Amino acid sequence: MKRLVLLACLALPVSLFAEGGLPNQPYIYVEGKSEIERMADMVTLRFEMVARNPDQTKANQEVQTKAGQILSLLNDRKIAQGDVVAEDLKSEPQYEDEESSSSRRGKIIGYIVTRSFEAKVRDVTTFPKLVDELLALGGVEFSAIDGGLSNEKQMEDDAFQKALSDARTRAEKTLATAGMKIDSVFAVSPVPFPEIRQKILGGHEAYGAATAERIVAPDPMRYRLAPVSVTQSVHLIYLISPAK
Repeated sequence: MKRLVLLACLALPVSLFAEGGLPNQPYIYVEGKSEIERMADMVTLRFEMVARNPDQTKANQEVQTKAGQILSLLNDRKIAQGDVVAEDLKSEPQYEDEESSSSRRGKIIGYIVTRSFEAKVRDVTTFPKLVDELLALGGVEFSAIDGGLSNEKQMEDDAFQKALSDARTRAEKTLATAGMKIDSVFAVSPVPFPEIRQKILGGHEAYGAATAERIVAPDPMRYRLAPVSVTQSVHLIYLISPAK
């Protein structure tokens, strides 16, 4: 996984004072960023069971029968019931000419009945075999295989703390060159402070971020899960004064 992040640390001149709720004493506005990357330790499988038949009832019966087989298979593979979602059912008519406009597609020649499934596999070593077993049932169409983290919430908290530390470090380095120091924190926000951005940039962004798509692509022998990255940014206003 490739990731490109362009950062900016904005230090306001000490002569710039508050308007519209901003500090009425010298301050510095800084953005802190962090990124934590880990290998996926769980996988979410997203797939559909699809049946096509001239008779809608028969198409539905086929889907429901195989849906039962899917649920039994997942249970046999120790996938917890709380890690399986199978709540959707969709039925659509098939027409003689699917490419034409709705008024010229001709008569109905059959029906497509679909049930959607989502299953979390918490042992990544087992999911390739499970995928093969699901496909062997027939009628299963996969839409995604996504790597994930079982402790993502903890990683988000850790990333937030690292972003706070990064903001403090950037502010202190900037102020040191101007003979200033941090007195206290005036405000913390996960999004930019619009009043300051408008003053400095006229509403334009000071930084950009570009993230390459995370792609889970199989080769003939194995599946290779992309690393999972948790990013965090935080915007702080520090009140400042001359260093003694």
